[in-house]
Amino acid sequence: MNLPEKVRALFTTYQGIFKNSLRSPSLDVQKYATKVQSTSSTNTYAWLGQSTIFRKWVGDRVAQTVARLGYVIPNQTWEMTQVVPRESIEDDEVGIFTPLIEDMGLSAANHPGQQVMSAYYSGDVNLCFDGKAFFAKDHPLKFKQDGTPADGTPTFSNLLTPASEEDYGPKWVVAALGRPIKPVIYQERRAAHLVSKTALDDETVFRTNNFEFGADKRDAVGYTLPQFAVMSRKPLTAQNLAEAFSALEKMVGDKGQPLGIVPTDLICGPELRNEAEELLLTDRTTGGKSNRWKGRLNLTVTQYFGPLIEGPENEVPEEEEEAPEQQ
Repeated sequence: MNLPEKVRALFTTYQGIFKNSLRSPSLDVQKYATKVQSTSSTNTYAWLGQSTIFRKWVGDRVAQTVARLGYVIPNQTWEMTQVVPRESIEDDEVGIFTPLIEDMGLSAANHPGQQVMSAYYSGDVNLCFDGKAFFAKDHPLKFKQDGTPADGTPTFSNLLTPASEEDYGPKWVVAALGRPIKPVIYQERRAAHLVSKTALDDETVFRTNNFEFGADKRDAVGYTLPQFAVMSRKPLTAQNLAEAFSALEKMVGDKGQPLGIVPTDLICGPELRNEAEELLLTDRTTGGKSNRWKGRLNLTVTQYFGPLIEGPENEVPEEEEEAPEQQ
C-alpha cells in the first residue's frame, strides 16, 4: 500500500474512532439546555418575554404579539488540531495515535456540556434578553404581580447574596428543568467533525513534513427566561436552599400570572459536593433529624460549573532585538 492509500485508510479509521467517542458525553446537554438547530450565523429569539397563558374566551381571540426584544445569539467556531509526523504513517505506526483521536472525540463530545454549565456559572455576568445579567436582583416585569398595569416597572430577583460581598461563597444554582424551555439555550450550527490536511503537495505538509488532523464545530449558548433558575452566593445550607427553592416556586410571568415553576435540580461545583450530598442524599441531618430535603432535587456536581476556558490565542512571536555592535 503506497503512502496516499495509507493516509486515506488512516483517515477513515480515525473518523470511525472520532465518531464513536462523540457518543459518550459526560453530560446530557438537552437535560440542562433547550437545544436549537441553527441555520445561519446568528439566531434571534424574539419570543422571549412572551406569556404562554390561557385566557377566558370572550369574543374574538386575543393574539399575543411576539415582543421584538432582539435577543441575538451569534454562533462561534471552535477547533482543535493534532500533528502526526509523516514518517509515522509511512512506518505503519498509526496505532500509537489512536488514543489521541479518541480523546479528541471525547473532548468534542464534552464541550457542549462545558459551554452550558459555564453559562449557568457565568449567568451573574452574562446578559439575557432584558439587558440584565441572567442572574440579577432587578429583572423588569411589565405588570404588577397582581396582574394590574404598573405605573413604573416592577422587578424581580433570581440572585440571592449575603449582605456583604466579603461573605460571598461559591456559586450554586437551583433550576427548573422539567419544562420544554430550559434556562439556557444551546444553539448548534455545525456538529463536531474530523478534518485532515494530508495531501503531499499541501504547503503545510511540504514545509513541516507533518500531517494534521483536526476537529471543528460551530455553536453558541445563551439564555431564555430568568424565572427558570435562581443563583445563590450564600452558604449551601438547608435554610438557604429553602430560600432559593421558594424564590423559584414563586416566580411570575410578564402578566403577573404564576408560572407553575417546579424546582428540579441543584447544580454546583466540586467544592460544594459534601454540602450538597449531605442535603440531598442522606437520610438524616447532622443533628439526627429526618432530612426533608432528601430526594427533593436532582443533584449535578460537575467541574464544568465554572468559567469556560476558551484556549490560548494564536500569538505572533516578538521580533528579537538586534544586539548592539561591539565597539
